[in-house]
Amino acid sequence: MHKIQTCIRKLESFSFWLTFLDQLQTPEIFDRFLKVVGSEGKMRMVIYGIGSIESYESPRLQLSPAILIKIMFSWIGEVEVFDPLISLAESRVLTALGCSVLTVNEQG
Repeated sequence: MHKIQTCIRKLESFSFWLTFLDQLQTPEIFDRFLKVVGSEGKMRMVIYGIGSIESYESPRLQLSPAILIKIMFSWIGEVEVFDPLISLAESRVLTALGCSVLTVNEQG
Protein backbone atom coordinates (compact mmCIF):
# COMPACT_ATOMS: atom_id res chain seq x y z
CA MET A 1 0.00 0.00 0.00
CA HIS A 2 2.85 2.35 0.83
CA LYS A 3 4.42 1.85 -2.62
CA ILE A 4 1.23 2.70 -4.51
CA GLN A 5 0.48 5.69 -2.28
CA THR A 6 3.99 7.00 -2.94
CA CYS A 7 3.45 6.53 -6.66
CA ILE A 8 0.13 8.37 -6.55
CA ARG A 9 1.75 11.31 -4.74
CA LYS A 10 4.59 11.31 -7.29
CA LEU A 11 2.14 11.31 -10.20
CA GLU A 12 0.25 14.29 -8.75
CA SER A 13 3.34 16.46 -9.30
CA PHE A 14 4.08 15.30 -12.89
CA SER A 15 3.40 17.95 -15.52
CA PHE A 16 1.81 15.21 -17.65
CA TRP A 17 -0.79 14.54 -14.96
CA LEU A 18 -1.52 18.22 -14.35
CA THR A 19 -2.00 18.84 -18.08
CA PHE A 20 -4.18 15.73 -18.44
CA LEU A 21 -6.27 16.77 -15.44
CA ASP A 22 -6.77 20.26 -16.90
CA GLN A 23 -7.90 18.70 -20.18
CA LEU A 24 -10.36 16.37 -18.45
CA GLN A 25 -11.96 19.33 -16.72
CA THR A 26 -12.61 21.41 -19.85
CA PRO A 27 -16.32 21.69 -20.67
CA GLU A 28 -15.80 20.15 -24.12
CA ILE A 29 -14.14 16.98 -22.81
CA PHE A 30 -16.43 16.74 -19.78
CA ASP A 31 -19.49 16.93 -22.05
CA ARG A 32 -18.11 14.13 -24.21
CA PHE A 33 -17.70 11.90 -21.17
CA LEU A 34 -21.23 12.66 -20.07
CA LYS A 35 -22.51 11.63 -23.51
CA VAL A 36 -20.62 8.34 -23.30
CA VAL A 37 -21.86 7.66 -19.79
CA GLY A 38 -25.41 8.50 -20.79
CA SER A 39 -28.19 7.38 -18.49
CA GLU A 40 -25.95 4.90 -16.66
CA GLY A 41 -24.43 7.79 -14.73
CA LYS A 42 -21.01 6.23 -14.26
CA MET A 43 -18.29 4.91 -16.53
CA ARG A 44 -16.76 1.57 -15.62
CA MET A 45 -13.00 1.29 -16.02
CA VAL A 46 -11.32 -2.06 -16.70
CA ILE A 47 -7.56 -2.52 -16.54
CA TYR A 48 -6.13 -5.69 -18.06
CA GLY A 49 -2.58 -7.00 -17.68
CA ILE A 50 -1.44 -4.44 -15.13
CA GLY A 51 1.48 -6.53 -13.90
CA SER A 52 2.84 -6.75 -10.38
CA ILE A 53 2.18 -3.55 -8.45
CA GLU A 54 4.16 -5.04 -5.58
CA SER A 55 7.34 -5.72 -7.55
CA TYR A 56 7.55 -2.99 -10.18
CA GLU A 57 7.05 0.76 -10.35
CA SER A 58 5.76 0.76 -13.94
CA PRO A 59 2.47 -1.01 -13.06
CA ARG A 60 2.04 1.30 -10.08
CA LEU A 61 2.49 4.32 -12.36
CA GLN A 62 -0.08 2.83 -14.75
CA LEU A 63 -2.59 2.23 -11.96
CA SER A 64 -2.12 5.60 -10.25
CA PRO A 65 -3.98 7.70 -12.86
CA ALA A 66 -6.96 5.35 -12.69
CA ILE A 67 -7.09 5.66 -8.90
CA LEU A 68 -6.79 9.45 -9.03
CA ILE A 69 -9.45 9.74 -11.74
CA LYS A 70 -11.83 7.60 -9.68
CA ILE A 71 -11.21 9.77 -6.62
CA MET A 72 -11.57 13.08 -8.46
CA PHE A 73 -14.49 12.47 -10.82
CA SER A 74 -17.93 11.34 -9.75
CA TRP A 75 -18.72 9.95 -13.22
CA ILE A 76 -16.17 7.15 -12.81
CA GLY A 77 -17.76 4.04 -11.40
CA GLU A 78 -16.16 0.74 -10.62
CA VAL A 79 -12.50 0.14 -11.47
CA GLU A 80 -11.87 -3.50 -12.27
CA VAL A 81 -8.35 -4.94 -12.52
CA PHE A 82 -7.11 -8.22 -13.95
CA ASP A 83 -3.72 -9.81 -14.27
CA PRO A 84 -3.20 -13.56 -14.05
CA LEU A 85 -0.27 -13.03 -11.70
CA ILE A 86 -1.90 -10.73 -9.11
CA SER A 87 -0.87 -11.98 -5.69
CA LEU A 88 -3.12 -12.15 -2.64
CA ALA A 89 -1.31 -9.14 -1.13
CA GLU A 90 -1.79 -7.14 -4.35
CA SER A 91 -5.44 -8.15 -4.46
CA ARG A 92 -5.92 -6.81 -0.93
CA VAL A 93 -4.22 -3.52 -1.81
CA LEU A 94 -6.33 -3.13 -4.95
CA THR A 95 -9.48 -3.81 -2.93
CA ALA A 96 -8.41 -1.28 -0.30
CA LEU A 97 -7.95 1.26 -3.10
CA GLY A 98 -11.55 0.72 -4.16
CA CYS A 99 -10.86 -1.56 -7.11
CA SER A 100 -12.47 -4.90 -7.88
CA VAL A 101 -10.12 -7.70 -8.80
CA LEU A 102 -11.41 -9.84 -11.64
CA THR A 103 -10.81 -13.54 -11.09
CA VAL A 104 -11.86 -14.73 -14.53
CA ASN A 105 -9.51 -14.20 -17.44
CA GLU A 106 -11.65 -12.37 -20.00
CA GLN A 107 -8.78 -12.59 -22.50
CA GLY A 108 -8.36 -8.83 -22.56
